[in-house]
Amino acid sequence: MAKTTSNIDQLAGILLRSFRGAQQAASTSGQMQNTFGTIVDVADPKNEGRVRVILDQTNPEYLKGKGFEQSGKPTETDWIYPGVPLKGKQPPGLKGARVPITPRDGDPNRLNFGDPVYDPGEFSQAKQPQNSAMTRLPCYPSGQLPEASADNIGCMLIETGGPQGFDWLCVCLNRGGFKWVRHIDLKHTHDSQASDSRGDSEGKVNDDVKATT
Repeated sequence: MAKTTSNIDQLAGILLRSFRGAQQAASTSGQMQNTFGTIVDVADPKNEGRVRVILDQTNPEYLKGKGFEQSGKPTETDWIYPGVPLKGKQPPGLKGARVPITPRDGDPNRLNFGDPVYDPGEFSQAKQPQNSAMTRLPCYPSGQLPEASADNIGCMLIETGGPQGFDWLCVCLNRGGFKWVRHIDLKHTHDSQASDSRGDSEGKVNDDVKATT
C-alpha cells in the first residue's frame, strides 16, 4: 500500500511539473525573442533618434551565410527607438551597423536597439564600429553626487549647478583618495600685471576665467 501511495505521489508530481511547463509555454508563445538587425536608415522624420533595420531573420546576406538560399528582398522594419532616448537623428555612420534588437515584453511592435556589435564571425565584411548609439550621463544636483569610492571608479556623471552656476562633467578617480574630478574647460588668465621688483606695473591684477570650449 505504501508503495502504491509513493507511485501516486510521483505521478502527481510529474503531472504538476508538466502543467506548469505548459503554462509557461502558453505565456511565451507568440512572443518575439531578442535578435539582431542591420541599420539601413537613420533619417528619422520625427527627430527621435529612431532607425530602421533589417532583422537577421529577413536578411538574405545573413541567411545565405548560414547556409539558407534566399532570393527575396530584405524587409525593413518600421522606425525603432534607441535604448537611450535621443532628440535628433542618429549619426550617418550607424548605417550598415549590426545592432541588438530587444522587444519590450516580447512585443514585436515595441522594439529598441542597442550599440553596434563587432561580428566578424557572422559577416565576412564586418568592420570595427566607429559609431554607437547616444550615451546619456546621469545628472546630479551639486552637493548630491553619489559617494566617490572604489566601487564607483571610472563612473561619469553631470554635476548641475556647480561652481559659477555651471554644469560640470565629473569622473570618479583616485586622487590620493577617491574624488569626483571635474573636467576643466576654463582657462585662468591675468588681464593686467602687478608691480614687479623694479616697480613696473600695468594696473590692478584682475583674475579672469575664460571658456575654452
